[in-house]
Amino acid sequence: MRDEYKDALLSRGRREAFDRLVEAWSAEMGAISYAESMSLMDLLLLTGAVDNRRVNEELSIRASELEKRLEKALESKEDCVTDVK
Repeated sequence: MRDEYKDALLSRGRREAFDRLVEAWSAEMGAISYAESMSLMDLLLLTGAVDNRRVNEELSIRASELEKRLEKALESKEDCVTDVK
């Protein structure tokens, strides 16, 4: 699939994303080989979707943490401005 598909991708970002998808597939080869009721392409798609969900969850957690830090920083700035007045 790398030779047929990855090399045909024009965007460098998409080629890199494909490499990460292959990594996810390789890491979950046990789950892929264990499933019997789905075709190989279905399993590869499902594995990619699961990995995307994992990345989305990690980014959501990071965004929430950054939002909390920003709120604290803004509150501290407001306190400093109030103290100066």
